Amino acid sequence: MNPLRRSYEARVLMVPLGAGNAALADQLVGLGVDGVRVLTGADLVDATTKPLGESAWEPPSPASTGQVTEAADMVVLVATDLADAPVDTVREVCEAARAGGDLIAAVLVAPQNWDTPAGAAAMVTLRQEVDMLVTVRGPKLLAALLDVLRGGPRAEIDPQLVAEVAR
Repeated sequence: MNPLRRSYEARVLMVPLGAGNAALADQLVGLGVDGVRVLTGADLVDATTKPLGESAWEPPSPASTGQVTEAADMVVLVATDLADAPVDTVREVCEAARAGGDLIAAVLVAPQNWDTPAGAAAMVTLRQEVDMLVTVRGPKLLAALLDVLRGGPRAEIDPQLVAEVAR
């Protein structure tokens, strides 16, 4: 988390693609990610979400996956095992994000199985649906990217903190 942010604080919705990526959200909290909302259950009537950290934004409730997505400013789809990425969820979330005027990013964290038929289909769908596709080597880089995308204000900047961050 960047303690020097002083700009607009975006409502970021993280959408884990596949069962293995749900645990990644818990790792992100340990890496200091705060203020991000995670889609934990897509649903046509009552989608479920959970906050990362203490200052996450509140989506409408009850709300469909599309309504939760439209309430965000940015949507970040996260995948590790591309063969496990549900393309129907990708399309549904991206359609709602476009309707809401959201930035849509996909972050592949140490991607696997992109060369299988299911993984290749997921990759094609992601390339067609998102505004930005990024590959990172691990959760620490994902945490840093989420922090950059989120932005946000901070109280007075401590000169000692600036010196620590600059190191």
